[in-house]
Amino acid sequence: MQLTAFANSLVVLTLAIGTNAVSFRSEGFARVSRQDPHIGDIRTWGQLGCSADNQGVWTITTSELDLCHDFGITVKAVNLTDINDGCSFFAFSEAGCKGVRCAFGTGSGCGDAVDGVDSWGSFEFTCSTGA
Repeated sequence: MQLTAFANSLVVLTLAIGTNAVSFRSEGFARVSRQDPHIGDIRTWGQLGCSADNQGVWTITTSELDLCHDFGITVKAVNLTDINDGCSFFAFSEAGCKGVRCAFGTGSGCGDAVDGVDSWGSFEFTCSTGA
């Protein structure tokens, strides 16, 4: 009888901990998404032409504006898939947002690495005031 009461209390404790963990995670996620709005998305490719070696989507939020982001992988092509009005996207031929700088717009298609450059090294999103 005592063992059953102990087991029941463990089940209640486990459920209480699990409920709090889920509640905490869902509340934390909702807070972050409202306080750090979406700015834009790019898709990167490991091969020229934006058709082979899809590396996935990078999403940028307000807290990441005006910061240089090194790719850290070999990116041979970029496609700007979404960007807020008043914002700009730049890709650079070298890490640290150095070297050749190219501006992209939505609908500009595939952005292959520029002549004489093997791959893109970094990128940056910027927005005008109020964006």
